[in-house]
Amino acid sequence: MYRPEHIFPTQGYSYVFVEQPTSEIRMNFPAPAFLTEAPTKDLFDRLTHLSVKYHTPFLPDSIPPSDAAFEDARKFVLTLPLTKIRNPSIHVAADGEVNFQWSGPDFKIDLGFYGNGKFSFYAAKANRAPVIGDEVPVSVGLSEDLIGFAANY
Repeated sequence: MYRPEHIFPTQGYSYVFVEQPTSEIRMNFPAPAFLTEAPTKDLFDRLTHLSVKYHTPFLPDSIPPSDAAFEDARKFVLTLPLTKIRNPSIHVAADGEVNFQWSGPDFKIDLGFYGNGKFSFYAAKANRAPVIGDEVPVSVGLSEDLIGFAANY
């Protein structure tokens, strides 16, 4: 804002501002999608990539994972507490399994889907007996015990 009492003419008729009011511009808009974290989307994208890449046998005598196995994996992703644990590594196996794996300095969780609406897993943690599960319904997700294995690593 121009206030004549705060401007003094100097040699050559230039002006010097003695006081200038502060100003602030605030903008409120959502961050672009590429700047936000989307762990569920990242896992879905990985599953989509693998289902396209391994839709046909990739090794002699291998069995590609079925669409049902990928669908079970997607349903399982929706049960994961991704604010407590990191995203798993996702792979496919030559026997048709879609495999999720978490590992850290003192633990490992290996979990697989074959497309029957269930999953099996093996989990090991230092100073604990291994935990094994078979035929666990996909909708159940990881137990609190297994989440504790993978939390905060």
